[in-house]
Amino acid sequence: MQQTGSAARRGQIVSMRKAGLTYAEIGRRLGMTRQRVSQVAKSKTTARKKPARKDPSALLTTAEAAELLSVHVNTIRRWSNKGILKTYIIGPRNDRRFKRRGVDKLLRKKSATGQAMS
Repeated sequence: MQQTGSAARRGQIVSMRKAGLTYAEIGRRLGMTRQRVSQVAKSKTTARKKPARKDPSALLTTAEAAELLSVHVNTIRRWSNKGILKTYIIGPRNDRRFKRRGVDKLLRKKSATGQAMS
């Protein structure tokens, strides 16, 4: 399997470091600053975005609900304030959470009407 993008770049940098090149030398060859070369060499692979939870009773964040419904997070907040989407307030910061079941129901309603929810 061939590496792509940053993983391939990191592989290049690591192999050049093993060959005895300094960060400055690697940077000149790759067109990067030595600081950036150092960051890439020391970085771990970036974590992938967590997929939305499939459990219907799972609580979703505002961002997760917005992603599932293909709307902005402020739209989710507005729908929450209007009562279009049932909200659960948790924690001392009063964070909003939404049940996956409610988001799916709204998604079906949105796709059935083919209209914006306002």
